[in-house]
Amino acid sequence: MTSTQEQTRTPDATTPTARPTGRRSPTAAGWHWALLALVMAALILWPLVALEARMVDDLPGALGRLAEVPDLGRTYLDTLIIAVGSTAVAVVAGTGLAWCLTRVPKRLYKAMSLLPIVPLLMPSVASVQGWSYLLSPRTGILNQYLRGWGIGSGDSGPLDVYSMTGIILMAGTILTSFVFMFVSASLRQRGAELEAAAAACGASPGRTFLTVTLPMMRPALVYSTAIVALLALGQFTVPLLLGTPDRIDVVSTAVYKVSADYPVDYALGGALALPLLVVGIAVILVQRRALRDERRYVSVSARSRQVGLTTSRWALVPILGYLVVAVVLPLGALVSVSLSPFWSGRIDPSTFTLDNWTSVWSNSNTVDAIVTTLFALLLTLVVVLPLSYLVSVALLQRTRVPGVVRLPIDILGSIALCMPVSLLGFAFLFTYSEPPFQLYGTTAMVVVAYVTLTIPFAVRPQLSALTAIGPEYSEASRVSGAGSLGTALRVTFPLIRSGLGVAAALVTIIVAHEFTVSLMVTSPTRRVIGSLLYDETVNGSAPNVAVLSLLMLAVTLVGIAISWVIAGGNTVDKI
Repeated sequence: MTSTQEQTRTPDATTPTARPTGRRSPTAAGWHWALLALVMAALILWPLVALEARMVDDLPGALGRLAEVPDLGRTYLDTLIIAVGSTAVAVVAGTGLAWCLTRVPKRLYKAMSLLPIVPLLMPSVASVQGWSYLLSPRTGILNQYLRGWGIGSGDSGPLDVYSMTGIILMAGTILTSFVFMFVSASLRQRGAELEAAAAACGASPGRTFLTVTLPMMRPALVYSTAIVALLALGQFTVPLLLGTPDRIDVVSTAVYKVSADYPVDYALGGALALPLLVVGIAVILVQRRALRDERRYVSVSARSRQVGLTTSRWALVPILGYLVVAVVLPLGALVSVSLSPFWSGRIDPSTFTLDNWTSVWSNSNTVDAIVTTLFALLLTLVVVLPLSYLVSVALLQRTRVPGVVRLPIDILGSIALCMPVSLLGFAFLFTYSEPPFQLYGTTAMVVVAYVTLTIPFAVRPQLSALTAIGPEYSEASRVSGAGSLGTALRVTFPLIRSGLGVAAALVTIIVAHEFTVSLMVTSPTRRVIGSLLYDETVNGSAPNVAVLSLLMLAVTLVGIAISWVIAGGNTVDKI
């Protein structure tokens, strides 16, 4: 009896089992997570608050100068028209592609499910440049063919990519892949039993889509529409490159023009972009309200999505057509122009030469820009992957993080998604160009901007991977005496390898494609490939612009290849 009592005696403070090895007190852990929240706030919130504070300090003057901006009303109206139009194009096209995917033959399903995502690997700058060579009114390749076939007359047209319609269609095409990803994921999860039942009751495919499929897709449609609308409101690349000839300005391009002036009128830039900030927050609130009761749309199935549905090879046509429009045609135009000694609008393989490639590579500015881009990408990955891992751990419900700390980390980890990129770039320029930082013209400023932009995209894949593996392995490691760092390096990281690879791929895509912030935070002496490409667009030749566009694509593909190795393959599929 005595021995039993001794064995069950509660250990005192001196007993080795009083506290498991490697455990911190709840108070110490709370302070560590609070420090993470402060770091996130310093990266993301401080630049925005500092910029708007500058605007408030000079509010009467800023509003007065804002009223004097030429065609201000038209700028805001054009921004709204482009945002609404491109969002409508993307939602209709992306939803249609996702629905067509459910009708493709089963043996082709996996390959076809990847094709609509491939355009994400194509830098938007490259896509826009490619289509400018295809549909330029005078020298566009397709326009010349159309005029040769008797469609249109004169030496211009019939199609014009440098128009409001061209901008809307181009932006909508670029954004279509985002809608496709969200909607197709929702359709795969929900199965097809209800649609099969509707078809068995005599409903036509169109009626089934409108009365059964579309209502079930409402959460995915609302979410994707909100995300695409935010991206469309902040559109910069397409309006800048295609809208300039016809004097079509949006808020993002207007803010960029303010940043290009000297001295920079930060109060005016903040006032210009403030409506975008307000609209972005409003869109997020509307989205949350629309999805406040998602249980009404739950219909999870363990059966294959294609079971019970009629498949057809005709469903391949829209998917392949989108790939041709978004990738094949602009890429073919870029290759043709890059190999031409000069650009006249006609493709003549007999004149193809590598002189343009040699000229670009022999230019020290090109080499410096590529080196700076790759170095900035490497530093961004080194910083953002561990930081986003800590954020992911903090967001896990099983992690002992005080709620008063977890909520700010969650908000700060995703706030960059609802901010117009032009506003963030302008805020970075203001914050890090002024004392005490004075980082303008350095790679450090570029890296800080890239880290801030990519945190939300690096958090989600890692959070999903951490949620999937459960806590058992980490707990076993800690019980065995390993600390938090040792557990992460030896246990957690190998288990979430695919999540890390996808996060690295997304960061690579964003950094390699980044155009808006790159133009604002780089200097003439410290350029990345995006800012060099814009300089060449304004002052250089078409063949050199095509070469740089292809180099930007090459940088992206190299990064994806590295991410493929990290993730163990299927990186694009896992994205």
